[in-house]
Amino acid sequence: MSRLNDAQVYARQLLPKRHGYPLWVPEPYGNSVSYRTKGVRIGDVGYVTEDGAFETLFNVRASPSDPINCRGVPEGFEQVRIPPEDIVHIPNFHSPEGIVTSANTKKRAVDIELSMPEIPGISPGVGSSFQFTWASSQGAILHLPSGAYRLTCPAELFRDVAVRGAKNWYQFANETLRRGVPNGGLYLITGCDKTASWMVGAFSEKSLDSQVSFNLSVLGCNSGATYSYTWDTSCPAVFRTGPSLLPTDSTDDLLRNHAIIAQDNALFAADAPNGRTQCIFVRGYRLMLRTTPMSLIRGSANKIEVSLISSINPKDVAQSTIHRRYVDQSMVTAPRGSVSDDQFPDHEALSNLDISFSGNLDSEETFLEYLPGETALYHPSTSINELLLRLSPEAVVSLVHDDEWVSVLHEVTKPFVC
Repeated sequence: MSRLNDAQVYARQLLPKRHGYPLWVPEPYGNSVSYRTKGVRIGDVGYVTEDGAFETLFNVRASPSDPINCRGVPEGFEQVRIPPEDIVHIPNFHSPEGIVTSANTKKRAVDIELSMPEIPGISPGVGSSFQFTWASSQGAILHLPSGAYRLTCPAELFRDVAVRGAKNWYQFANETLRRGVPNGGLYLITGCDKTASWMVGAFSEKSLDSQVSFNLSVLGCNSGATYSYTWDTSCPAVFRTGPSLLPTDSTDDLLRNHAIIAQDNALFAADAPNGRTQCIFVRGYRLMLRTTPMSLIRGSANKIEVSLISSINPKDVAQSTIHRRYVDQSMVTAPRGSVSDDQFPDHEALSNLDISFSGNLDSEETFLEYLPGETALYHPSTSINELLLRLSPEAVVSLVHDDEWVSVLHEVTKPFVC
């Protein structure tokens, strides 16, 4: 397997924290001035890029003529109208100066006078400094100086539209827009975490005898605080901070697009609480289509081993866990990868999760012409969707919400590893 990039390491390491999918690029992604005023929104349909950003292709809350849907919309597009009160804000869900780290992290306070050079105008000793160390070969850290809001709404409001639209959505993404979104990679956003400032960091390829430490220092307080970040390691390690101090859009650009931005505000004002446009986690439905007859799902050249679902150990379901309320005499392909037992709930927990799928939609038709192959961008829902389609030969569309795999995932001491 090729070496994972920084975005992939970061996401895999923080997925077990159960906040949703971690974005290495929290900034609004795209060329639309109005889109950049809010960033990721509830109702966005898009995908996570190789660089760890979320690219929105269209939004189901907006009409086909809305500026946010300037690329067009899929055939058979259905708008989902949600009342503003259905979008809930949880301020400081992540507290100011909050830290999210991967497993096996140790934190200790450090004498700031020893860890930072003197800065003119700031007295030594005013502030704090912390050092984080890891025992694992890979790790990740997220710092939220201003905390973060959680945005959420009832996912059920979008479920039926997603099932009916999945086939056309993939066709639009890959035939019309030529994005090459892999099967299982299309995301319908129903919630996210937004912040005003952030630092994301990750390291990989640490050997058993090497050391990795990350130093975070704060001088001053509140809006006047100054932050310093440094890695102390010989293995590959990197961090990013944002947002950029340079304005993305000039005053002239904003004035020229005033009417469009005003229209955008009328529909999406709730999606950037207190001006927070930086998205650190996304949550929603991941959609997958059946691409071929059952015997060819994984390719005729691959050996497929099967066993009764009743005999499966939870750890054998790749890096994610699945169950259905009514599984009888069903078969499942033995998955790839390895994980530890403590990542998964017991069999009893595997009997209550409700995951949706849809069948009877031209089951003999294949969609390979606009469904690229697999990608290194791992997501737990991919394995779950694959298994659902194997368990249900009549199903053509499978979708799994992040809240569903999160609800049966224990807090772990080991990250997802492939």
